[in-house]
Amino acid sequence: MGAVLAFVTSTAMAEDPTSRFGSSSYLGALGGYTFADDDRADDIDHASGLQLFYGSFLGDSAWGYEISGGFDIYETDSTISVDYYRYTAGADLTYSFGDRDSFTPFLIGGIAADYNDVLPDDEDDWAFLANAGVGFVTGPLTKRGKIRFRGELRYVYDDFQSGYGEPRINLGIELPLLQEREAPPPQPQEARVVEVPTGLLDSDGDGIIDDKDECPDTAAGVRVDGVGCPLPKIIDLKGVTFEFDKTRLRPDAETILDWAVGILKKYPDMQVEVAGHTDSLGSEEYNQKLSEGRAQAVHDYFVEHGIPAEQMSVHGYGESQPRDNNETEAGRERNRRVELRVLN
Repeated sequence: MGAVLAFVTSTAMAEDPTSRFGSSSYLGALGGYTFADDDRADDIDHASGLQLFYGSFLGDSAWGYEISGGFDIYETDSTISVDYYRYTAGADLTYSFGDRDSFTPFLIGGIAADYNDVLPDDEDDWAFLANAGVGFVTGPLTKRGKIRFRGELRYVYDDFQSGYGEPRINLGIELPLLQEREAPPPQPQEARVVEVPTGLLDSDGDGIIDDKDECPDTAAGVRVDGVGCPLPKIIDLKGVTFEFDKTRLRPDAETILDWAVGILKKYPDMQVEVAGHTDSLGSEEYNQKLSEGRAQAVHDYFVEHGIPAEQMSVHGYGESQPRDNNETEAGRERNRRVELRVLN
């Protein structure tokens, strides 16, 4: 490298770092089918309804909550009687077995106030509901909006009159809030180059100036890291770890990931495998899928920061290649990791 430092000035718009958000809260709508309790009126065997809800995780934990409102119509199957109506407003507690950014089963349960509109009118009254059940939500089905499909099976107890217990099936969608949005493209501007003599030298031509080069005299063509030393075949992304049972990247992982982005951009011909690993808690099958999700999260981060998808492959190794003892929490945290494996 010559002893000249070139400054390039431009008024092009930079990417706004505040344009990236998580999706820990969501909105949704569910259509429901209820199998009516046999103790209800003889001409009632089912109900249909609609429920709207808002949900959110409680911090970074698997627990969350949902606030909902809705109504049900109990069909009387009678030409001389009208349908019965029930209006509800309540809250549920959820526990998700995943981050809801991919297929995620969950548990749900809660209470609600309900108003029943029946015949005769003097029996209209307020009551309460209690419910518990299981459900699932898929990964995004659409690129824009990232709409997800959701299904549930709940058991609902209605304290109205003598009390009724009824199974209910819900199907619908979820729409994440505060999801990632693209920054506006930079506006092309004419660049102005100013050359300033600096005296900075790069004797071995590896792109690292001599004062910062910890491995001088590197052979020509050898790929080097940020301090001028040859890149290993397995690049350990130290600091890119995951919480138990999570695939979401921690905020403090971005520093090392940005460093890796710089390496991948410096060597666009370098093919790498993004390798995901887990600790040994849970079944091997579940850990295999979890490791694939973690590797995919790092891959997606690289793509979002300008690395071509064809430069990378993704592979999950589950719990099969621990780097530390799985008997301690510190060891398990070190095992929950992602590496870059150089393929060429």
